[in-house]
Amino acid sequence: MHDLLVNSTPYEEGPVLFSAALEPELELYAGTEHFVHTMWESSELPADWPRKLNRARAVIVPTRFVAGVCRSSGVTVPVEVIPEGVDPGLYPWVERPVREGVTTLIVGTVLPRKHVSEGIAAWQLAFADDPDARLIIKSRFQTAQAYGLSVSDPRITLVDDQEMARGILHWYEQADVLLALGSEGFGLPLVEGMATGLPVIALSSEGQGDICADADGLLLPVRPATWEVADEPGYGRCGVRGVPDVQEVARRLRWVAQHRQEATAMGAAASEWVHAHRNLWNKGPSLLDTMETYLHPRQPLRSPARRRSEGSVPR
Repeated sequence: MHDLLVNSTPYEEGPVLFSAALEPELELYAGTEHFVHTMWESSELPADWPRKLNRARAVIVPTRFVAGVCRSSGVTVPVEVIPEGVDPGLYPWVERPVREGVTTLIVGTVLPRKHVSEGIAAWQLAFADDPDARLIIKSRFQTAQAYGLSVSDPRITLVDDQEMARGILHWYEQADVLLALGSEGFGLPLVEGMATGLPVIALSSEGQGDICADADGLLLPVRPATWEVADEPGYGRCGVRGVPDVQEVARRLRWVAQHRQEATAMGAAASEWVHAHRNLWNKGPSLLDTMETYLHPRQPLRSPARRRSEGSVPR
């Protein structure tokens, strides 16, 4: 990021890649040739998004789920799926010691769609009588306080601070299983946890449904028990999103506790899959390929030398 800033030049008329939620800044490029890279987490886009997205040459999203939501919500320009990923050097497979009790990790802000309260309820149900069980909730931005989350169970650790560090591998290293129960456009903590070799219990709806399908057998999916209305501040009602089955999550947690070797083997296989199929270093070239495809007239955005060098990027 520092290199990009140092080597950047003033904006000149040309193709723009806008990567964010559809914030007001998108209007700066409404009259230019631009592409939008974004995502969403429920069954319908915000009401004003399709009109804005249809001004782009193409829309780039991280999952088939988001692509389907775009199309069903009225997006008519091309929609391309390019998954997010992890840096294998930042999130390698980690060999973990055998601990007396199972340590469970939840990573995510304490927003309603992250379903942290359901995760806590399932964990307490699974390990009600286990004094050695531990739960770590890694949040940030003080969202736990904002949403009134408090924990009285001394076995639970709540971390609600920003950490100015490159990644959070140190939290994944402390865990034996990850709960990824949020309604996500992609599900980055899910993939990060898998990359480090954690067995992951994942809500199999919204964007995480893609991972559950593509990595079938390499994680522990949980189907939605119910569906809740998605009513996000600033966006309004946007369809529905899944809510995990607390009883099923608890059963999955007990399985991990009772099958430590099998769970470890699952995590190791998941790590190999993520490093092969969700490698972050594939994303940049794929974005440029998509932009070159839909530019009118078509034009290269990389020099031949740059294109050749991308052939050596780890896949």
